[in-house]
Amino acid sequence: MINLQQKLLGWFHKNARALPWREHYRPYEVWVSEIMLQQTQVETMLPYFKRWMRAFPTVRSLAKAEERQVLKLWEGLGYYSRARNLHQSARWIMERHEGAFPEKFEAIQSLRGIGRYTAGAIASIAFNQNRPIVDGNILRVLSRVYAITKPTDVGKNKAIFWELQEKLIPKGQARYFNQALMELGALICKKESPLCASCPIRQHCQAYRNGNPESYPVKLHKKKMVKVIAAALVIEQDGKFLIRKRPVGEIMGGLWEFPEWKLARDKTLPFAKIRKKIPGKYLGVIKRNYTHHLETLHVFQTAFSNNGVPPKLGKSWIQSWITRKEFSKYPFSSAHAKITKLVDPN
Repeated sequence: MINLQQKLLGWFHKNARALPWREHYRPYEVWVSEIMLQQTQVETMLPYFKRWMRAFPTVRSLAKAEERQVLKLWEGLGYYSRARNLHQSARWIMERHEGAFPEKFEAIQSLRGIGRYTAGAIASIAFNQNRPIVDGNILRVLSRVYAITKPTDVGKNKAIFWELQEKLIPKGQARYFNQALMELGALICKKESPLCASCPIRQHCQAYRNGNPESYPVKLHKKKMVKVIAAALVIEQDGKFLIRKRPVGEIMGGLWEFPEWKLARDKTLPFAKIRKKIPGKYLGVIKRNYTHHLETLHVFQTAFSNNGVPPKLGKSWIQSWITRKEFSKYPFSSAHAKITKLVDPN
């Protein structure tokens, strides 16, 4: 085990990616990075992290911001509850800790949107505490090293990985060792086509010796993707456009969107039928994926005069009429941000 630890740490110190929160390991930066990395790849989140730090370099600056500003900065990153949790937790830290990020594990875990993994990641990376962490990368690495055949998507089996990871952490090296395991999973021990020839701990890996690393981790259930056909309508009246705010608790809660309707689920729907349902000019189609949904979103635009009456939307959400110039002030989902670029000005 000592040999595995030393080889992995040596590899990490030579090959670790130069990520901004690794420069000083400031707790606030580590916290934001860990929240952004939930359900998001490093390459995708990096530009968002840099913009965020320019806008909100401290807990205090984040706490003082308006929610619309926070969500606008998050626009396109997805899973928007993460942004609201950061914002609300920043205000809590200002009230309870005078702006100093809490160091105790229990206090970290009490913050909104933080479970055992994220609390352990922050505690170990920011404060070098001996706390285990098990994310998708670490789970994959451990399942291959030890050739664990118990399904990883069965809740009770997760305890196996937490216990293994905790035993592996060298005392006083949690910051680097935990990151090394994650980095190995991200760069070398990939889900498909793992780079075993470049792995610093391959001689310790049972799956490598057995010649079947891609057989791990073992999963019992396969996630089913749901196909959805939807339509969005850009409604214009006297140079202004109707948008509505999704309520908190809904998917993408707190974001603004053009009126949208789900038309079909897991079945085909000819475009001619869609065209009959939705009035106006056809602007195009947008493909988007979210929470196991594959959606085809058809976009239309229609205009009404002062005497015209826009169609009833069927939902009592907050609504607003805004100009094209004001699009940049409102946080939209990535799909509806694309719609703002399709809007016909004439």
